[in-house]
Amino acid sequence: MRKTFIFGLISILLVALTACNASGDEGGLKAPDKFLKVGTGPMGSGWYPITTTLSEVYMDEFSGLNVSQVEGGSTANLKSLQVGDIQYGIHYTSDYADALKGEGSFDEKLDQVAGIGSLYPVYQTIATLAENDDINSVEDIVDKHIFLGPKGGGGPVAFWRMMEEYGIDEETIETAGGKISYGNYNDGASMLKDGNVDVFVGGGAPQVTALQEIEMTKPIKVLPIDEDKLKSISEKGLGISSDNLPTGTYKGLDEEIPTYTLVAMFSVRSDLEEDYVYNLTKVFWENQKPFEEQIPQRAENFTLETALDGIDPETLHPGAKKYYQEKGVIEE
Repeated sequence: MRKTFIFGLISILLVALTACNASGDEGGLKAPDKFLKVGTGPMGSGWYPITTTLSEVYMDEFSGLNVSQVEGGSTANLKSLQVGDIQYGIHYTSDYADALKGEGSFDEKLDQVAGIGSLYPVYQTIATLAENDDINSVEDIVDKHIFLGPKGGGGPVAFWRMMEEYGIDEETIETAGGKISYGNYNDGASMLKDGNVDVFVGGGAPQVTALQEIEMTKPIKVLPIDEDKLKSISEKGLGISSDNLPTGTYKGLDEEIPTYTLVAMFSVRSDLEEDYVYNLTKVFWENQKPFEEQIPQRAENFTLETALDGIDPETLHPGAKKYYQEKGVIEE
């Protein structure tokens, strides 16, 4: 009798647990795979906290989905999408356009990449320590040790294109006695602070987090880009535009600084299921509160009105395109 009672109790508990699990599953969207790898930026970059929040949102909304981040950069993430090392990535619209055409950093056209949407403008910052009296313009950096961020990032690509406007290339710098280094933003900021590099180049919206962290003890200054050079590069259809770095972006920045800008965006593998990408797109745009809480300065630019900035709608994933058509962003 006792065994029968215990067996019956266990059966009831199993039924209850099964019901609870079923109930929990009903509350989440279905993903065709248990895993989603997201290509992000290096530690210390503005992209890392974006994809951290994105990962948390997706794991909350999709039942049983595990989202992991893979450090990379703009061009590296696009190449990783192409070979399937990641399924989702953040990068620049300028590199996206290059990737689809097989130009710039891409030797051939990428055919396994499709857009999700644009996020926000990224201000490219060329900075040095305020104490470096001999570095006050772009021309002054030619013979210096320059840190360019991650080697697989879109930042270095945009930097060299900007330097072309000044007649400066890597050979020019090496001939003058300068040097180029790559790495994550945290390392680069530390190197700047310690005097191991003279110039730091990185993108922010508008602040570069790693630079903010060192300026408490080592004030920085930002080098302006000449207006005629900005006008020229903006007209070349490279996905590079211009804007003024706002006053107060860094301590002691008492006036706006003209600089070049890029637009950050999300893409996915082309072969992801349409319904899945539709839901990935929908969940991102309809769960903005966590982004507003975690990364307010960037999230304030996350709007459907600018979701296609710098993107040809025909290059979107069909799932993303379907969502934008429903929202009236794209006419059916």
